[in-house]
Amino acid sequence: MSMSVQIVSAKSELFQKVRALRSRYIGDNPASEESFSDTEAIRDTDSYHMAYLDGNEIVGAIRITPLGHGISFVERVVNVGHYFAHPMDSFDANRLVLDEKYRGGLHLRFFLLQTAIWLKANTQFRYISALCRGRLAALYVDIGGHVLADDITWTNRQSSRDYSLVYLELETVFNTIKGKVAHG
Repeated sequence: MSMSVQIVSAKSELFQKVRALRSRYIGDNPASEESFSDTEAIRDTDSYHMAYLDGNEIVGAIRITPLGHGISFVERVVNVGHYFAHPMDSFDANRLVLDEKYRGGLHLRFFLLQTAIWLKANTQFRYISALCRGRLAALYVDIGGHVLADDITWTNRQSSRDYSLVYLELETVFNTIKGKVAHG
């Protein structure tokens, strides 16, 4: 088992495997957004995609979407300016998926730690937003996040879903996960 993390271009063949993994675990349009295909294409083009690989097989992925441009789902649901004083220094962590066989602390921690290392070395981001549900909110709190609001409702013509908005600092995430990895 040779685990690695790699940035994946939205135009690459590997990205199609990322999309397939996302679709399998969270569906193609999990929030039932209108005009989803066009919006999602813009998000995918303007975001960073980190893939977690076992050899050549993609077993996990996360999308890093810059805030301040109005393209992320969180910016459609809440006024991020109320929560993030400097949105351009922030990104939205979204579309986090991990194959069932790799779930559990060790793989997820390694993947998130390597993602944080890459982001610290290659971007100017300092803050993270995550609009998420249930267990994912708890995961983000476990790695140093703070729930800013837990009563956010997204309603469209078809359904209604409740979310929590979690705030994280990239440096805290890095240090927290690094400490957890070091101590097993």
